Amino acid sequence: FLNGHPGGAPRLLMAAGQDLEPYWEIYRQHFRGHVVQWMEKYRIGNLSPEDAKKAKDFKIGDMFLDDPKRHPDLLPATTKPFNGEPRIELLTRDYITPNELFYARCHLAVPNICPEEYRLTVMGKGIQKKKYTLEDLKKFPKHEVITTLQCAGNRREDLHDKDHKIFIAPHWVIGAMSTAKWGGVKLRDVLRDCGYDVDAMALGEIMPPGGVKHVQLEGYDHDETGYTYGGSFPIEKAFDGLAEVILAYEMNGEELPRDHGYPVRMIIPGHVGARQVKWLKKIRLSNEESKKSYQCKSYRGFAPNITFEKDLADWPPARLDQGPIIHEQPVTSFICNPPQNATIGAKNATDITLKGVSWSGGGRKIERVDVSIDGGKTWQAAELYKPIEQRYNHHWAWTQFFLTVPLSDEIKAKLKKGEKVEMEVTSKALDSGFNVQPSEMAPYWNPRGIAINHWYRVKIQLDPTLEKGEIVRHEPEEGFPNTPSGGKFDRVWGMGGWNVDPDHKSDPYAARKMPE
Repeated sequence: FLNGHPGGAPRLLMAAGQDLEPYWEIYRQHFRGHVVQWMEKYRIGNLSPEDAKKAKDFKIGDMFLDDPKRHPDLLPATTKPFNGEPRIELLTRDYITPNELFYARCHLAVPNICPEEYRLTVMGKGIQKKKYTLEDLKKFPKHEVITTLQCAGNRREDLHDKDHKIFIAPHWVIGAMSTAKWGGVKLRDVLRDCGYDVDAMALGEIMPPGGVKHVQLEGYDHDETGYTYGGSFPIEKAFDGLAEVILAYEMNGEELPRDHGYPVRMIIPGHVGARQVKWLKKIRLSNEESKKSYQCKSYRGFAPNITFEKDLADWPPARLDQGPIIHEQPVTSFICNPPQNATIGAKNATDITLKGVSWSGGGRKIERVDVSIDGGKTWQAAELYKPIEQRYNHHWAWTQFFLTVPLSDEIKAKLKKGEKVEMEVTSKALDSGFNVQPSEMAPYWNPRGIAINHWYRVKIQLDPTLEKGEIVRHEPEEGFPNTPSGGKFDRVWGMGGWNVDPDHKSDPYAARKMPE
């Protein structure tokens, strides 16, 4: 389990021989019921009450005390590290997501970097090693690109049900996808400055020297042991003149917020969010992928028969080759308005308006989005909204959709009688590769909880006693406004484990008594 620990081996060794509770008071997602229950297999005995008190009579430093403040509508799937998604109904309010509502994915504590002291090192095979200050980077021609970012594990909670358990955090619910206009310097311009003939490579006239295949990235963010975040992506994306890979120092016309990588982050349009390293420290050209656990372990797509408990806790699994590393994501869409579990005013109503967002990885264009107000029995094409132009296979940004759908005669008759009507609305998108969202998760369920794109089903109620257009939002008992497909959490949620059963402050094993 040392190598299989989702948080990495160094952190596990840091706590060796000590009580786990002081560590788990910071990383409280461990207290979610299924985690503690599974860890019972490693129990070797029990301390006496006196020794137990001595064992936990210490504190560790909290790396997250200096984290920035977040907007109240950025909902925390985990708090330390902070991983927050906006309320789903806000995603269609603007085409460009406001900075304060852009989902925040932090694997570690947020660095506080002085811009004057910032240095970026570029190195590797076939190039001259150089260091750049922030001002050095701003001397290059500035390039802007509008692109959507989505976390590889968006909707992870959908894959965590009575028959399946996900042991990696955060358990995103639905909102880990946002769109921004990024400004910075093209990576290919920086590589050219380091002596790389990016133009000849882009034309296929020469191959990258030294057998280089990957661009390795490392951030300034690190854990308590000094282990930094990192990842890599294919070199072809770096020298492609139309790929628009940039070292971004602006977000929506402003300097990068700390949560989003200040002062410099990598933006790789069309790629999964995990590869777009924030607080960028090093760029290394290599013939190997990054060896960071975030690259080679955390974001792999295994077959549905593979589980964490049986196959991945003892790392590596027997067939690592059957768990490819994710770079691009599948086509997806979901309805944002009306929001999940809402009551909609339907006095004298004859129709209902649906709004949502859709996107596909790799630059594939959204060609059509179909919507249904009867749980997927019948469909009709929605109107698409994309106020910007993007090139063929370079559709980096999402497409929003909307449609006013007539209500059936049966529904209108019930409303006329004063009856409330329960409905399930959903959507499915078609991209330029003619890829369509699957209806269910079973064929692609995977233990890392990535690339999730089955229909997102929204439960709503029409109420003829309320004025048409009035929306009453009913938040679930778990206190998290966004919910998985179908409108409810299958297991105890508690902000992804953060506030599950406060009694475990004194009894770290209380969660094992919780019903599954």
